[in-house]
Amino acid sequence: MADVLTRHAPAKTNLVLEVTAMRDDGYHEIDTILQELELADEVEVRLGGRKGVSVEGRFAGGVPLDGSNLALRAASELAKRCGRPSEQVAIHLVKHIPPAGGLGGGASDAAAVLRVRQGPWRATETDVLAVANSIGSDEAFFLRGGTARGRGRGELVQALPALSKHGVVLFVPPGTIERKTARMFSALNRQPLDPGGVAEVFSERAAGPFASCDVHNAFERVAFDIFDGLYALWLDLEQRVGDAVRLCGAGPTLFWIGPLDDAEKVAAAAAGADCQVIVTATASPP
Repeated sequence: MADVLTRHAPAKTNLVLEVTAMRDDGYHEIDTILQELELADEVEVRLGGRKGVSVEGRFAGGVPLDGSNLALRAASELAKRCGRPSEQVAIHLVKHIPPAGGLGGGASDAAAVLRVRQGPWRATETDVLAVANSIGSDEAFFLRGGTARGRGRGELVQALPALSKHGVVLFVPPGTIERKTARMFSALNRQPLDPGGVAEVFSERAAGPFASCDVHNAFERVAFDIFDGLYALWLDLEQRVGDAVRLCGAGPTLFWIGPLDDAEKVAAAAAGADCQVIVTATASPP
């Protein structure tokens, strides 16, 4: 009988994202406040099937099905670390999170795979975290979720008091670009980096009301030059919504955050803009 385990893999947005220094290892030093969202993929891991990844859902297009898929890499690396066979690990994803949009969908899928295999493979928390950090920078956050501060290249995660419930509206442009994050960091290297301090102030504040105008994202300094049409979309959305609209992570998804009861009105105001509109909310771990 096949061993089948399922888990939700939530999206995230960055409420603060500071890029403060270049590192000797080629990465950048960041200080970020990450927030889990209710929007989530569905991840199924099956043992006894044919190894690989299958995808369905609204945002299935553009998800890699080969060894570069982060969820498949997570399964393979954890199996290797725990001395388990990975040849019959089949992963099925139902994609509700736009891929390569700054919402962490691939990293979250990988973290979900690590969690569902942790118990059956008797992996320790050290095993899981080591594999997560070997794959990318956001995976460690998704092992915890909620509201958290990430430092280093993002893998040093500190849990923070949960943000009170907020509405979030995502605006997903028609396309993205190849090597997005690398190009964004490269563009930032030609500008002064952040002095730091914004994430520190956030981490010390009470978990009260938060609005789009409170968001700080270093990538906004370069994103509107790199993504064709994004600046025009941003201007159009702010005019329609009548409030600030900000960049999700490394983009190109844009978002609004504010009172929960206002989210549907914001989404309705954005109708007709050149993007897909998704209404969601902030989330906390159970």
